[in-house]
Amino acid sequence: MKEPVARSARSDGALRASEERLRLVMEATSDGIWDWQLATDELYFSDRWYTMLGYAPGEFPASYAAWRDRVHPDDLPAAEAAIAAHLAGRSSGFSIEFRMRTSGGDWKWINGRGKVSLRDAAQRALRVVGTHVDIHDRKLAEEELQLTRFAIDHASVAIAWARADGRYLYANREMCRILGYGREELLQMRVVDVDPRPDPETRWQAHWQALQATGSLTSESERRRKDGSTFPVELSASHFEYCGEAYSIAFVRDISDRKRVEAELQKHRQDLETLVGERTAELRQAMRQLVQSEKLAALGHLVAGVAHELNTPLGNARLVAGSLAEQVEDFARACAAGSLYRSQLAAFVGRCQEAARLLDRNTARAAELISQFKQVAIDQASIRRRTFDLRQTVEELFASLRPQFKGHQHRVELDVPAGLQLDSYPGPLEQVIVNLVSNSLLHGFDGVDHGLIRLAAGEIDPDHIRLCYSDNGKGIADSIRDRIFDPFFTTRLGSGGSGLGLYISHNLVSSVLGGTLAVDGQPGQGVRFDIVLPKVAPTANAPGGANH
Repeated sequence: MKEPVARSARSDGALRASEERLRLVMEATSDGIWDWQLATDELYFSDRWYTMLGYAPGEFPASYAAWRDRVHPDDLPAAEAAIAAHLAGRSSGFSIEFRMRTSGGDWKWINGRGKVSLRDAAQRALRVVGTHVDIHDRKLAEEELQLTRFAIDHASVAIAWARADGRYLYANREMCRILGYGREELLQMRVVDVDPRPDPETRWQAHWQALQATGSLTSESERRRKDGSTFPVELSASHFEYCGEAYSIAFVRDISDRKRVEAELQKHRQDLETLVGERTAELRQAMRQLVQSEKLAALGHLVAGVAHELNTPLGNARLVAGSLAEQVEDFARACAAGSLYRSQLAAFVGRCQEAARLLDRNTARAAELISQFKQVAIDQASIRRRTFDLRQTVEELFASLRPQFKGHQHRVELDVPAGLQLDSYPGPLEQVIVNLVSNSLLHGFDGVDHGLIRLAAGEIDPDHIRLCYSDNGKGIADSIRDRIFDPFFTTRLGSGGSGLGLYISHNLVSSVLGGTLAVDGQPGQGVRFDIVLPKVAPTANAPGGANH
């Protein structure tokens, strides 16, 4: 009697130990456990089975109906078919994936596994045990991977992955299309097999090394199709490592159309440059003709102005000469007749002296006009280039101009720094300053008793200087300022003004000295002339040069 009791006790202890081990395993695992007694239709769900779906343990009774109600309608037929097939003995177990509704109403992917653990003599299933595994994250990752692969495979740009040896690991549809190979064919090939350039092996090694060093690169290359034809491509490649192995992913674009357009654009650009060159040459020729016509027109105006100005003194001289000739004839007749009286001789001498004075004054005026006309053309013989000190030259010039200031109370102020050296033409520069002084004395100080002329100079930069000439005279009106450098423009025509002084000055500054001359002033506020000159006058603009 004691022996059966002892065996029963040991059996109960073993059962409790087994149940304890099962409990510990169930607590340690993240899987949900289920146990289905088919004879009584009793079902057991572990706590993890419930919490996996967001329910509290035991929140609803464990039953086949409870499981069935929570499986997604689209997944239920396949799941029940797999279970039925196993219960009928047509499989050694089942492992099915389906979605189950969580406590929050969402769907979670579950992997349900099961196996019959007990059958009767007729092989009918009596007990089935199994697990639920949460595979939701894995399924989402798989879906994302499938979507990514689908997107890559259907991308409009050719994409390929390659190993370090250049063997293709993957090629999408577009890559297969532009190369003319099937995918299986291409995956048996290497990048060098479709590179038509010389020494593709060396080129691939250089490409791979550069890719490893930089991580990514973009370049232009060529590819060869299955039919042997070649075409230009643009490659954008990146280097990456996965599970300890290095790969490259390349985006390949067929740029045949772009290259064709670029070639056409280049041809159009060359044609346009040729056309522009031809039109520019024609325009330059037209401009030269226009400038020449303008020069001729200006020269005609200049000659007409000189002729007009010379008419007065020469006409007066002719009248005096004609009158003197008549008086000489009368004097000769009186001498021949012996009827010349002392009073007649004295009168004749007086008239001759007066005629001589008139002739001298008018011929001097004509000579002055001719001299000014020669200045317009810049007399070559009077101009010499040399290096000179600007301050010394200006001081000597104004010393020679002192007689012009006699009888006036006008003053001159000079502000020219010592040591300012110019490699230029002092003669034309002096002529410009003289013309500006004459303009002030003749026009600016008309009606002004205490005039002030100021000449200042200074460096603008290491290569240029500025001369600023100003006076405090009557100023200048806007309408006059715009025409002040025109030849023969004067506000004192017939009163000693020829209208050539400022024109000559502007011509000398721009043509000989290589600078600019600008004027500014308002009525009643005096006038200011700004002369900007290079320290070294350009040789091309020298008198007698090609541009003169």
